[in-house]
Amino acid sequence: MNTKTKVDDRVNRLVLIIGTDVLPRRELIAALELRQSARRNFRDNYLKPATAKGLVKMQFPEVPSRPEQAYKLTPKGLELLATLTAEEAI
Repeated sequence: MNTKTKVDDRVNRLVLIIGTDVLPRRELIAALELRQSARRNFRDNYLKPATAKGLVKMQFPEVPSRPEQAYKLTPKGLELLATLTAEEAI
């Protein structure tokens, strides 16, 4: 499996977990079954690639370090979610 495939798999997994919800980082880390100490791993391997692709955005982008910061899917992310859930149904 190449690096691009790993990134895509991680991004797809994050999109499926967020779904139509707005979730804080700690809930996403728990749902991904990462250690809470894996904050950098989560940011670098899941969050940054998903935001770079325009799939995920912050709920409060004007204050990135806000304690209540949470993440939600963009319209592009919702399109990917629909595709992924349709593929799972097959």
